[in-house]
Parts: sequence; C-alpha cells; structure tokens
Amino acid sequence: MRLITVRVALPGTGATLGTGVAIARQGLIVTCRHVLEAGGLDARAHPAPEVDVHFPAVDHWKALTHRARVVAFCADSDDDIVCLRTEGLIPAGRVAVLGDAAASAWNEFIGYGYRRLGKYQGLLAQGMIMGEIEAPEGHSLLKEPVQLRSSDIAEGMSGSPVLDRTRNLVVGMVSEKWGSAGNAEDRDTAWAVNAHLVSFPPFSLVVRADPLPMQHAEPPRMDDDLLRRIQLPRSDRLEDAPGPLTEWVAREPLLAEADRAADDPETLVVGLIGFGGEGKTTIARQWLERRSRAARDRTGHRAPKSAAPRFFWWSFAERAGADDFLEAALEFVSGGQITSEDCGDGRARAEIVASLLSSQPYVFVLDGLEAVQEQRGDHYGSVLSPDLRDFLTFFATPGHRSFCLITSRAPVVDLISFVTYRQIDVPALTAGAGRELLALLGVRGSDAALERVGLQWGGHALTLSLIAAYLVRRYGGDVRRVATLPPPGPDMPRAELVRRILGQYDACLSEAERALLVGFSVFRTPVGEEALQAVLPQGAPREGPALPAGHAAALVHLLDARVVRRDQSGRLGTHPLIRDYYYKSAVQDVDHTRLHEWAKHYYLRVADARAEPAATLDALDPLIEAVHHSCRSGAYAEAYVLITDRLYAGDRGLVTRELNAYDTALACFADFFPRGDFRREPYTEGGDPEMRGWVLHEVATSFQMLGRLWDAVAALRRAEAAFRGLGRYHQAAVSCQNRAELHLALGQLTKTEEAIESAFELARRAGDREDELVAETLRGTLHHYRGEHDDAERSFTAALTLAREFTPIPLLYSWSGIHYAEHLRATGRPGAARRALEANLTVCRRAGWSADEAACLIGLGDLTLDQMQRSGDAPDSAALEQARAHFEAAHTIARGITRRDVLIGSLLARCRLAAATGRSASARGDADQALAMAGSGGYRVAEVEARLVLGRVYQDLGDEQAAWEEISRASETAREIGYRRGEEAAMALESLLDGEGWG
Repeated sequence: MRLITVRVALPGTGATLGTGVAIARQGLIVTCRHVLEAGGLDARAHPAPEVDVHFPAVDHWKALTHRARVVAFCADSDDDIVCLRTEGLIPAGRVAVLGDAAASAWNEFIGYGYRRLGKYQGLLAQGMIMGEIEAPEGHSLLKEPVQLRSSDIAEGMSGSPVLDRTRNLVVGMVSEKWGSAGNAEDRDTAWAVNAHLVSFPPFSLVVRADPLPMQHAEPPRMDDDLLRRIQLPRSDRLEDAPGPLTEWVAREPLLAEADRAADDPETLVVGLIGFGGEGKTTIARQWLERRSRAARDRTGHRAPKSAAPRFFWWSFAERAGADDFLEAALEFVSGGQITSEDCGDGRARAEIVASLLSSQPYVFVLDGLEAVQEQRGDHYGSVLSPDLRDFLTFFATPGHRSFCLITSRAPVVDLISFVTYRQIDVPALTAGAGRELLALLGVRGSDAALERVGLQWGGHALTLSLIAAYLVRRYGGDVRRVATLPPPGPDMPRAELVRRILGQYDACLSEAERALLVGFSVFRTPVGEEALQAVLPQGAPREGPALPAGHAAALVHLLDARVVRRDQSGRLGTHPLIRDYYYKSAVQDVDHTRLHEWAKHYYLRVADARAEPAATLDALDPLIEAVHHSCRSGAYAEAYVLITDRLYAGDRGLVTRELNAYDTALACFADFFPRGDFRREPYTEGGDPEMRGWVLHEVATSFQMLGRLWDAVAALRRAEAAFRGLGRYHQAAVSCQNRAELHLALGQLTKTEEAIESAFELARRAGDREDELVAETLRGTLHHYRGEHDDAERSFTAALTLAREFTPIPLLYSWSGIHYAEHLRATGRPGAARRALEANLTVCRRAGWSADEAACLIGLGDLTLDQMQRSGDAPDSAALEQARAHFEAAHTIARGITRRDVLIGSLLARCRLAAATGRSASARGDADQALAMAGSGGYRVAEVEARLVLGRVYQDLGDEQAAWEEISRASETAREIGYRRGEEAAMALESLLDGEGWG
C-alpha cells in the first residue's frame, strides 16, 4: 500500500493537502479534485496548477519527491477526481493495478493515507466496501460513488487507495467521510470514487477486469531428521501471561470478533491494535482463558491430547529480543527436543517453529509487539528483526491449523498484505464498560456519575483503574471526590492522563509503597520479591531474600489496587506507563545510578550462582541484564568486559557465532548509545577510542548478519574512522573492505568505487599486501559488474600476483576467489573457473568458512548447467544430478548460517536448475522467497537476478504480461544501479520473450 501511495503537498511550504495513488509508470497520479481546492488550487486554471508528490521510503525503495501538474479532470461532471503527471517516470513497482469497484461489494479493503494522529502522519485504514450507491442530490456523475464502512478514515485521507483484499486491486480513492459530530449513528460511513472512472475520457486508461493473482508466500521447510525428534508439548507455556483476573470488564464485542477470526480457517493471525493502557493485554488474557476453557469442554478428559490446542504466551514488553522468543518457542513446540544448536540462525529457528505449527493446533499470544517495531518515519510499524518478521510471515502462510493473536500499539504493517491477517482496533471503553470497571474496583456512586467519569477521562482503561485506586485509597471510593483531580484537556494524550492521576495517587502512598514502585521502575522484566529487596533504599532492613514486613504489607496494598500485577509464575510487574512515571520520579528518593548499580549486583549474583556455564540464551539472561544495568549506571568499561568475556566468551563468540543471537547482541550494544540510537556516538569509558571502534564494528557485524545492510554500512564507516584515529590501519582496512562488499550488494556501485580507493590507501598505510590483494579483487569485481572485462582482468591478475608473492596460499580464496571465478565464467573460460572454484572450495572447507563453501558449490553447479546449455543436446541426467547435488548442498549450508545473501543465492540456484529441466513454474516459491528477502534486505543486485528468474517462471506459466513486468523491472533496476551484467541478461530474456523461443 505504501509503495503506491503519495503525499500531495503544496510546493514551497510542503503543507499536506491529502493523498494520491500512482496509476501509471509515465508519471500519472490520481487524487481527489477537492484535495487541490483545499490548497486554493483550481484544476481548471491556466497554466495548470502544480503540487509536490512525496513517495515514502519502503524497504529498499528510496523516498522520492516529484513536482506534478494537473493533466486531466472531469470538466463536464462533478466527479471528484483529478489526474496529475510527474516530471519523471515512476518505478514500475510503485504503480497500482486498478479495477472496477462494482465487483467489490461486501469485500474487505485496506488503505493508506496522510491523516494526522498525534506525531504520526501516514496511517493505515481498513473496512468494508459496501457497494455503489446513487449520486448525491444535485450532482452529475459519470460513475456512482462507492459507500465504505471504516472507523479509520479521517481528514487527510482523501485520495487514499481502496485496495480490495479479495480481488487484490485498487478499486477506488477515498473521497469523503460523514461528519457524525461524535454521534454513534453512521460515524463509520465514508465514500470513494470508483477507480473505473479512469477508463472514461479524458483519462482513457485500462482497468483490470479479473482479480490480480496473489503473491504466494513461501511455506517454511524443515529437515526430516529433526521432525522425527520432536515430542508434542504436554502443557501450555503461560509463565509470562498475567495471572487470571478475579474481576474484569467483559468487552464482549472484541472477544466475539477475536473468536470469529480464530474460528475462520482462512484467518491465521489477528492484531489487537490500540493506544497504550486501553486494555489490550487484559483482553488477550480474557480471550485466552475463554478459548482454553472452551477447548477443555470440547475435548473432554478422554479425548487424545493432540486434539486440544496448546497455548503459548510471550510478552515483548518484558523480553524484547527476537532471539529469546524464538528459542523459547522452539523449545515449546519441539517438546524440548530441538535446541538452538540444531539451528544455524534465527531464520532457521523461525522456519522450524513455523514448520511444527501443523503438528497440532497451537495458539500463540504475542503481547506488546510494539517493543520490536519501528516507532518513527516511513517504516512505522515494521518489525525490526528480520527473523521475527520471517516467523510472522510463515505463521500467516496457509498450511497449518494454528492461530496467532498479537497485541500492539502500532499496526503490523508486515502482515497487511496477507489475506490471512486481520486487524481488530481496540477502542476506548464505552460509558457502560467504564461504569462497570469503576464499580468493580470499589468506586461508589450513581450509575450516571460513574459513566460521566468514564466519558470525561476518555474511557481509557488504565486511567480509570488509577482513578479508582486514588478514590478508594483517599476517599473510600466516593465518586464525587473525582472533582479533586485536575480535569483533563479535550485532546490530552493518554500518557499525560496517566501522569496526572499518578501525581495525585502518589501523594497518598506510604514511604514503603513508593519505594517499591521506584524499585519496580528500574527493572525491564517482571521480577521476584528477592530482586525488589535488592533495590530497596540501603536504610531499609534486610531479612534475607524476603521483603521486610513493612514492604511486604505495602506490596499487598499495591496488588489489591491493581497498580502491581502478578504473572502466572508469580513474578511481579507494573504497566510500562506506571513504570516510566516512577523511574522519572526516582531521583527524589535515590538516583538512577545507584538503582542500576544495585540491580547489576543482583543479576551478577544470580549469574555467578549457576553451577553450569551458560550455554543458552535463557541461561545468559542474568548477564544480559547485568550489561544493561552496567551501562545505565555509567559503568561502560564493566559492560564492555561483561560482553567480551562472558557473552562472547572471548574468541568463541558464544552469543554470536555459536548461538547466532545477533539480535540479542545488537540489543546489548544499544545500551551504549544515547536512547538506543545507533546513529549517535556510543558511550565509552573516558572516550576510549579502542572500545568505540570495537563496539561500532560489532554493531555493524550484527546489522549485516540480520540483513540490515543500510545500517551496517553506516556503522562500518564510523568503525573505519575510529580505527584510523587509533592508527590501526589494518582493522580500518577490514572495515572498509566489508563496507565495499555491502555497497556492491546494495547496488551502490559509485560508493563501492570510493570505498575501494579508501581500501587501497589503508592497505598502503598498514603495509599489508594481503589487504592490497583484497582491494584488487574488489576492484575487479566492480569492473565485472559493470561489464568492463579488460579492466576486471587486470585487477584480478594483479591480485593473483600478490597472492603468489606475498601470501602462504598462492591463489585467490574466500570471496576473492568466488568473484574471480565469476569473472572467468563470464569471459568464456569455464575450465579455469572450475579449477579456481575447486581449489577455493578445498581452502574454505579446511578453514570452516561455511558461507564461502556454499558460494563455491553454487558456482560449480552453474558451470555444470552452462556446459549442458552449450552442448545443445538433451539434458544429461548425470550432469543434472551433479548440478542438483551442488545446489542442494549449498542450500542446506545456507539455511544453517546467518547469511541472507548466501541463502538468496542458493534459492536462485535452485530456480536456475528448474529452468534447465523445463520446470521453471515449480520454482516460483523459491523465486518469490528470494525476491522478498532481497527486497527487505536491500540486496539490489540479488533483486535483479530474482526478477529475471521470476520472468522465466511467469513465461512458463503462460502469463506473458507478468513476465514482461518482472523483466522490465529487472532491467530498470540494473540500469539505475549501473549493473551492466544484469542489463545484458534482461535484454537477452526480452529477446527470447519477443519470439525467439525459450529453449
């Protein structure tokens, strides 16, 4: 949705007028005529009025801004539509496919538009297309308006696309929202312009009649040997879930909607989306209890255990690491029989867990997902961890009987395109529900008075709970005393409501109660009483691991007031908004540094008390928390030592290379940066430049392994500068070489050239001829990508000379040898390419370089396919089997390591094998997966290769239009980034598609 949507703005000022939809590569964009009129622009004026259109950044697609002018509108009718043309072309991937809304009645839709909500502008919408209706009185229309039902449409969304989720077509543009003046009746009614209108003069464009085929998501795969080891779990995993509530307000409409979604076999994932404090976690807990009870009643005591679903609860608000979640989920669904040691990386864990969703029905509740979602910019709502994103998309892929319920403050934009995903918005409490909640919590007064309080405070569940705690504590629950609270403003943010009430409630607390809440505020996760005891003010009496009597009594009061909650395992915690308030107020009683020091010492005692060395993420948790609290107390040198000596275990790389928990490593490093912002300077002890360089390099490595290449490039550039400042030119050269490799993968060939020049300069400063060798191979690879074969030959020859004269291995090995073999293959020397790859393969296997080994195998398989094609004979079964063996071995390795570029390469290799045997259509799943991974990671060169493969697939499926589209997009991307080899390959496919045959 975001790819095809633009923000329409006034030139010069940038003021937002509304939204538009890109409808043709030639620069055509449609929006509503009244969008321009709102900015004082008349579509009929001469010269034609102009606006700015802004495309947001989405995945690897950069943000774009074009000047556009009016080129068409309905001069003889009142249809609310205008067509703009930009000064430049629009990329094919950012153009909508239009359809007629007449065939979309009662289908669900999604949209995206530039309405304002607090600090956010650019929000999603969903609802129902109800159908065409008569033109309003006094209006002459070419096409009847389309009635919509949605609670998400507001000012700023005029011109937003209406995407029919069933037909996969944009069938309209939002034009109007009913002004209900706050009344419930018709408040969700809106209208749209039918997209079919663009087929009328003066637009005269073609709209699609049949539905646009959905892109098939790739199902997860799992090794059969691992599958045979699993044991079905014998119980639910609910340790992180809140304890069952003895009293709660039944929000039946929301529970019923979640039930309907769970009972619908075509719905696999549901998101409960709403503001913080609206009660999402409570609703999820109520729903889980209700489903669990229904499952027990349905199956009975004598039914087989596999007939009942198993329930799994995870709170990202408490443990935000994707690695932690995937490890716990893997242990749960496999019955503890498969561990992280059996998986190469987080994606492999995600794939195995998703594969086991079909072994029996599971219900996953993922609470507080916003902790791992982007909270700003064009990517708002995107899941930050690629491995967790993979898990969610695997879960949303049909082929199993399980169900996932997500709670989040942000929309789960990564799942919006899946027809198996549904979003349920969590609104404020109704007047009746607010009255019921206040009464349950001990507030006394008339029903009308209680309802007035609920309405006055916006029906915000957490705020009303705190009001109840305040009134009960100070005035015995008398609702009339609510007047002692400062009244809320009409547009006051929810967090400010909570702070106001807490300010009054805090004045009623005892010293012991306040000390406990301050103690809670320092911990990121729920804790036991012994942890609270460790952070009480030093003057408080210590009575072993238990809380002092006065504090124990205070804890009971806080639990009764529901300010503090217990989870299923007995741990204690409080709502993040309450925790934030007391953390900020802690300085009045004890400074943050001392609080974090006490917490650090507590976690170190827990870690040191373990009999066995930590070997799993769960066992490393106390050390991870100790790192966090060391940083927060300003002890960055101590945190650095904890990471290097205990989390990394020195050269072992325990948390990274062994456990492949790069997401966890990155989370630890985030504490070294102000507010976790990796763009800023890391804190180090006394500005230690060596520590700074190491931290930046490890951050870059984590980004790279997680597929976040853009972030990795920035971190590597800073690490390189840090090592330069220390005079560590070899380390700086390594960072620079890695950066050049990333620029190549990202298709930034001009920046690659700059990085290579820096790599040569650093190699000379270091006096390291092997660094010079690597720089030469990088330069040769750049020339190879650009189709400059003579220059590439000179660079690789120079590198070979350096290898023979100055290194113990007289050949090009690792990635240098792989790039060299690609050059030999492209210049018609298959024998030399095979010898280079076979020698390289031997070196890589001896060194244990799995990623390089996989790349060598792919290269050998491609050479075998080339030989078959040159012979022109029927496919040789022995040769095919040899190529298949190479590709499958590479794919097995790729799925077991943390290198997405290698996995993409192995998927595309399998596609090439399928094409060689006339079975391209069977490779669509691999091609789609490779393209999705290339797109999300920003691998532009791999994206070109994936689109070329997809073009071949679509041709074999008989869809020539789709084949042309993919080949054209591949050619366009290759030309944009200067990837000459990709351009030539696209031209060759275009010639074949033009009629020369595919054989």
